[in-house]
Amino acid sequence: MKTRTFLAIAFAVAIVAVGSVWWRSLSPPASPSGAIAFLSAAPSLPIADRTGKTVDLSKAKGKLFIIHFWATWCPPCVEEVPALSRFWEKYQGRDDIVLYAISVDKDWKAIDQFNAKNPNRLPLFIDPEAATAKRFGTTQYPETYIVNRNGRVLDRIPGAVSWDDPEIRKRIDQLLAS
Repeated sequence: MKTRTFLAIAFAVAIVAVGSVWWRSLSPPASPSGAIAFLSAAPSLPIADRTGKTVDLSKAKGKLFIIHFWATWCPPCVEEVPALSRFWEKYQGRDDIVLYAISVDKDWKAIDQFNAKNPNRLPLFIDPEAATAKRFGTTQYPETYIVNRNGRVLDRIPGAVSWDDPEIRKRIDQLLAS
């Protein structure tokens, strides 16, 4: 009799735990402190390309955007760059997706030295004071944001991403199809 009672209680606890996890999964995760839900909510989110031309991410609309903050001095970032580059090679010819690989290094010299040792095909930008990264809510690197065509931040992915994982490509393809 004690065994049946124990099993019944264990089963009930398991059902409550699974139900609780399921219920929480129905609501979207809370935004990190300082993060923006829509890029257009910020007055400006400037980054610069290699030529010094400024791009304002708050105006980004009409495409799927992958906004990736990284640094040459960040070990997980360095490890992630080859896979991100391979990932981008599969999408770079499309006109419905854009990648902004934004370094928070102080200047292009550090990035150039990094690229000499780690060749890649990433569209590189710089945020030397990390002001735009901070406006997103980014405090650790790497961190990636997936933004839909309306400028809404769909996903915030702290830490390195396994860009070679077929599930990542599947998710991006789903977003591109929607």
